[in-house]
Amino acid sequence: MYLVMEKCDDVYRQDVFLDGIVLTNLEPKDNGALEYGTLIRALGNTWLNVNAISEEDTAHQLPAGPYYLCSETLLKPVYRLYDDQQHAFLAAIKPNVDRRVSDTFLQLRAGGTSYDCLGVAVPSKCHEALTGASRRLRVAVKDLFRVKGLKTSLNNKCYYEISSPATATASVVAALVRDGAHILGLTKLSSMVAREEPLDASPAGSSSGSAAAVASYDWLDCAIGTDTSGSGRRPAMVNGIWQFRPSHDRVDPRGMVTTYPLFDTPCLFSREPCHLRRLLQSWIPSDDAKPKPQTKKPYQILYLLDYLPVPNAQQMQLIDGFIADASRCLPAALTKLSIREAWKASHPTGTPDDVDEYLRNLVAETYYYEFYHSSDAFRENYADSHDGQPPYVIPFVQRRWAKGAAVTPPQNQDARRKLGVYRTWLHETLFAARETDALLVLPVANAAPSYRDAVSPSPENQSALDELFLQPILGAPHMVVPVGDVPYDSGVTGRVEYLPVVVDVVAAPGRDFELLDAVDEIMAQSGRPTVVATGSRMFPEKHSADDENGGVPLDVGAVNDDTVYPLR
Repeated sequence: MYLVMEKCDDVYRQDVFLDGIVLTNLEPKDNGALEYGTLIRALGNTWLNVNAISEEDTAHQLPAGPYYLCSETLLKPVYRLYDDQQHAFLAAIKPNVDRRVSDTFLQLRAGGTSYDCLGVAVPSKCHEALTGASRRLRVAVKDLFRVKGLKTSLNNKCYYEISSPATATASVVAALVRDGAHILGLTKLSSMVAREEPLDASPAGSSSGSAAAVASYDWLDCAIGTDTSGSGRRPAMVNGIWQFRPSHDRVDPRGMVTTYPLFDTPCLFSREPCHLRRLLQSWIPSDDAKPKPQTKKPYQILYLLDYLPVPNAQQMQLIDGFIADASRCLPAALTKLSIREAWKASHPTGTPDDVDEYLRNLVAETYYYEFYHSSDAFRENYADSHDGQPPYVIPFVQRRWAKGAAVTPPQNQDARRKLGVYRTWLHETLFAARETDALLVLPVANAAPSYRDAVSPSPENQSALDELFLQPILGAPHMVVPVGDVPYDSGVTGRVEYLPVVVDVVAAPGRDFELLDAVDEIMAQSGRPTVVATGSRMFPEKHSADDENGGVPLDVGAVNDDTVYPLR
């Protein structure tokens, strides 16, 4: 057993855990116990407790794994405290050995061994390794999902101050716990779920803490975030990890603090795509997850000229390589399409032929309006308890609130109608009118360094035509796929560093598991690496080949002037 533990478990430590051992199902004078004692003393054991209790009496109570002997009759499971050295967590959660007894979560309140960081309690993997059971995933949760017993902060001190401990756990978190996930803690987010940049102490996007934790810690499998207008995709890109946003209306939003319910959707982060599938199966009802009997359509990849190519040529080479692999492996024809030109040719009756003109101010009159009014109760409750003083929020939130407050209800209603017209047209143009199973392949952003000591402000006026708004407007599932990295001269380290590159693959609404299947097929058939490593590079095993070629793999495709990629 100790050999299995040493190999598979990051909680087990031979120098500590073999110091004392309790054996069950043996009599104290049993020869087996004596022989076993001789063996383990050679491994550092100092005491051995042979207990006559049979395994039949204890097996249902004590899964295999390391335990702490509190008394002659009381054993408790061992958790390892890891330091949150990247400061991704707001609160660690105290382990609850049996959630059947209590579904309330408690704050751990343990400091790390490093300065100014939390200690996070991590359970052993031994039971699953020794029994062959599916491993229970370790998950972190963005601090805008209600967790029973804990307060919610939205990373704002005023919000936290007037917040009360949640009386129920958010549906998506409860579903993961029900299916065996270990919830380790609550992660940081951009203040008040607004957009923040490195200058504001956020890597990129409101789910930054969840993505950074997954990218940093081998002891964490997955994290839950949200994606409204890029708040999951942008952190996934800058951290170089996998991310999945399900179709908007297929996931239960209860217990999630929302800023724009039409767009707000829970999302998943992981270093391995197989984990995304497991967690998604907890969120989407089993009947929906089963494949539907139907004639399979051929695939088609839509290359949207409104967003491609990106300015970074090496990043574009990696994106082209993925598209070429997708075209060959699915297989799929590739069609180039411009939303702007398609709108001119087929825009709905009564709308202008310039889509940018049609969408003007639509984000402010819908999203910003909802963003402001979603905080009405917070502002009122805080003022009531502070002699009329308004709560403090960061300047960007103040400005966005001001824009939302300036929108009248009639303006909002008209903008919602226009957005609905645009959404219907988009769905028909990109998906419904085709005799194929269409996939969009998009960039998340141009790969370029963004420093904490350099001004890189969040956009004050956003267009609904921005690639970050396409998926939420459609309510469509998407998957961020890590494909490589590109070099740059770092102004901090003074040497060549690497920026992650991802592609965002989008499917029609309701095609969540079909999207997972398509990406799995592309990765398997092309031989691309799927498991992302923690640390500064996503795929360390590819370093030597990549470095010889300036960070870009040798075997990549390229966009040509035809409508279909040639097979390689």
